[in-house]
Parts: sequence; structure tokens; C-alpha cells
Amino acid sequence: MRKVALAIIRKNGRYLVEKFKDKASGLYFYKLMGGGIEENESPQNALAREIKEELKSDINIISEPLIYKDSFLYLGIQREIEAYIMEANFRQERDYAFTQKFVYSPEGIFLSIAMWKSPAEIIAEKLELYPRPVLERLSDYGSLKQQ
Repeated sequence: MRKVALAIIRKNGRYLVEKFKDKASGLYFYKLMGGGIEENESPQNALAREIKEELKSDINIISEPLIYKDSFLYLGIQREIEAYIMEANFRQERDYAFTQKFVYSPEGIFLSIAMWKSPAEIIAEKLELYPRPVLERLSDYGSLKQQ
């Protein structure tokens, strides 16, 4: 099971997500911004590192992680993740000022497109948001916190 650190970052009722294309199936999907937790790295440090690498932005983490598990098919392989999801915000207001932004790996390989989407927009597109339990929580409550 792969451990990942993911961010809930809000802007005007929308959330920062990445849009990916599964090259094996041809299907598009969304995931929250963030990435893998390295050995001996805390979820908080992993999230700050991933956002810095992918968006060149610094964040403030404003919640403790909530853990969600999910499994899905990607590139023809069954994947399982344990996602540590934290609410965060950008330290600089200017980091919110984009509609779409191409995301590249540290090696310069195109990964995805970062964008702002509401739960209703994602549902209307009939695309998945991973981890899947998050979309329902955000749609119903606007937060991952227990109601």
C-alpha cells in the first residue's frame, strides 16, 4: 500500500485538484494535490515538499491529517493508497492566481494539470476524484471534518 500526503486547498468554493489521464485505459480522473510519502518522512513534510516540487509554492498546513484508503486500477495495475489528507493554504496570495497550471516532475516530465474544481463540477464531468470517499464528504459538508 502506497502512502500519500494530499492537500485540501480552497479558492472561492473550489478545490485544487490535478487532472490526469490513465494512458492504459484512456480515462481521465482527478486527485487532490500532493504525492508520495518517503521513508522516515512525516505526512506534513511530504505534503509541503510535494507542493513545492509541483507548484513551486509554499503552504501552511492548517489541520491534522485524516486518513482515507482507496484502491483503483491505474496503468493496468491495481493500486492501493493510504492517503493522509490535510487542509492547507498558500502562504502567498499570488499562488492562488491561476486557472490551470501544468505540473511537471522534478525531472521535467509532464504529470498533470492543476486546476480549481467544485465537487459539483467533478460530478457533472462524471470523473473520479481520488481518494473517492473525499468527493462525497466535500459535496455534503464542504470539509473533511466530522460533522
